[in-house]
Amino acid sequence: MRTALGGRKVGLNWRPWLRLGRISNLPTVWTNGLAGWLLSMGMAPTSGLWLVLVALSLFYVGGMYLNDAFDAAIDSRERAERPIPMGEVTRSTVAASGAVMLGCGGLLLFTLGAAAGLSGLALIVAIVVYNWYHKRTSLGPVIMGGCRLLAYVTAALAAGGLPVGH
Repeated sequence: MRTALGGRKVGLNWRPWLRLGRISNLPTVWTNGLAGWLLSMGMAPTSGLWLVLVALSLFYVGGMYLNDAFDAAIDSRERAERPIPMGEVTRSTVAASGAVMLGCGGLLLFTLGAAAGLSGLALIVAIVVYNWYHKRTSLGPVIMGGCRLLAYVTAALAAGGLPVGH
């Protein structure tokens, strides 16, 4: 961030956005996508794999943004050091950014076929359901597991399908 004349801060501070996205966990998402791709036994060009990994990354980071947006009130009491309670970013900006990321990820998957796109939509629904309900139910870990499963399934469908009966 730069300081302009008069001491006012200008520019974008990436640190809160990187913290919100929990980007250190992205390699786990990439390995889920790679495993789903390889398990499909599909012969799709690897250029599609890169699109899947970008889409899954958008889903993950967008989901993490939504997580903080949905949990802002709880975080203000229990995790005051998070970017929204600290006032580094607004809840509405974080929620809008997360929603845009989910939408872009879904659109990317539709470029790889209807099955991948529809699976991506199911993953978007699972991400939103998880963020909406995880603090209200003991089923939060099950819903999160469903999100991870859908990451594998989505990658497999983008690669050419699920290996049924092999």
